[in-house]
Amino acid sequence: MFAFLYELLLLIAVVLLAEGLFQGVFQLITKLPVTAMSDDLIVRALNFVWIMGVAFAYFAWCWRGGQTLAMRTWRICLVKADGQPLGWREVALRFAVGGVCMLPCAPFWVLARHHADLRIVAWLLTALFFLPFLWALFDRERRFLHDRLAGTQLLIAPPRSDV
Repeated sequence: MFAFLYELLLLIAVVLLAEGLFQGVFQLITKLPVTAMSDDLIVRALNFVWIMGVAFAYFAWCWRGGQTLAMRTWRICLVKADGQPLGWREVALRFAVGGVCMLPCAPFWVLARHHADLRIVAWLLTALFFLPFLWALFDRERRFLHDRLAGTQLLIAPPRSDV
């Protein structure tokens, strides 16, 4: 869980840098203020695709190497179920399942604060958020849902010997 929270902090930094780049390019191209971005559905959709692409690139680069910075800190290694390094299929599937489970939770809670009728949806999405963690409690190999579906597993990495 600590690795997950550390990963979240790192991902926030990556997303903030990517968003700053997107907004800077948007202003250079359109000469409009950043507030104009929220008025255009196409720009918002492009922004979302850009952020998801950057997040995918970050995780794909790290997972194909076996560890993100947070995983390295906590000595966790990500491999295929047979112990081999991850391929693009496993990376994409793990990212997609994790995204579907975890991504919608926060925005719906923001909306639910202003629209009481969305609270039930927010609670259901919170349950979806915790589904991969609950899955690991009942999985015979203690794998998360996204690891089970992608055919990956987390292992404890041996200590590094910095000579």
